[in-house]
Amino acid sequence: MNAPDASDDPTPLALPRVPRLRVACAMQSDTGCVRQHNEDAVGCMIPRDDDPLALAGALAVVADGMGGHAAGEVASHIALRSMLHVYYASAGPPPQALAAALVAANDAICERAGADPACKGMGTTCSVVAIVDDRAYVAHVGDSRIYLLRGTAFRQLTQDDSVVARMVRDGLLTEAEARRHPERHVLVRVLGTKEFRPAVAPRGMPLQHGDLLVLCTDGITDQIDDATLASVVRSHAPVDACTKLVELAREAGGADNATVAICSLQAEPLAAQPDPSIRTTRETRAH
Repeated sequence: MNAPDASDDPTPLALPRVPRLRVACAMQSDTGCVRQHNEDAVGCMIPRDDDPLALAGALAVVADGMGGHAAGEVASHIALRSMLHVYYASAGPPPQALAAALVAANDAICERAGADPACKGMGTTCSVVAIVDDRAYVAHVGDSRIYLLRGTAFRQLTQDDSVVARMVRDGLLTEAEARRHPERHVLVRVLGTKEFRPAVAPRGMPLQHGDLLVLCTDGITDQIDDATLASVVRSHAPVDACTKLVELAREAGGADNATVAICSLQAEPLAAQPDPSIRTTRETRAH
């Protein structure tokens, strides 16, 4: 007796269905109480479902520029534009696309600094998260940060590229000592250097319904401790949380520009999603 041919089975195998995560993003940036210019930049791209770019997912970026006068603002906005453009123009997987975007941003900043004396020596931090399907891909340079709030657990996904942060990791300083150290803002990696090499995690981090990703510059984290930051994000809607965090940074002295973006992940009801086990056709017209 011959084994049954699967192709003759009139009942197709149903593919497992899992909720799709929808991304929403709230953002706010403030000059603070001391600085004359806002050298931070923040942006988010969430393509529509019918946009071919939707396959690349959503992208959120924060950057904190440096360089004096308006040069820091130039550097951070170059980084933002480069990340958004190159990431979505890349045909590679998310880690490869993020690495290419970081390199392009670094090259563009170096080129502008070399061509414009007013921008000589400028640089910027850059913290980026790409959310593709149910995974987050993180790219980072500098001391801006990305956090994950999942239920009651709040943790930092990035490591600060600073002299003091390295001392903490080496056991030479405590976290409390690091917060008061006079060299806490001395960075060892930024965009805008000739020998820059991107460091992007090769695997994405699984996401869940209800997760919140928080991206912020040190104008937030220098003024607000992690426990307070987590409490605000947990107890407010993302838009209100952004406003509250900026308010708290200003109340603490507002010594620096303060920028935050909060990405929320919500599962779309299965009934609203197309069933992948059902094949559909669309009408096409010849031109």
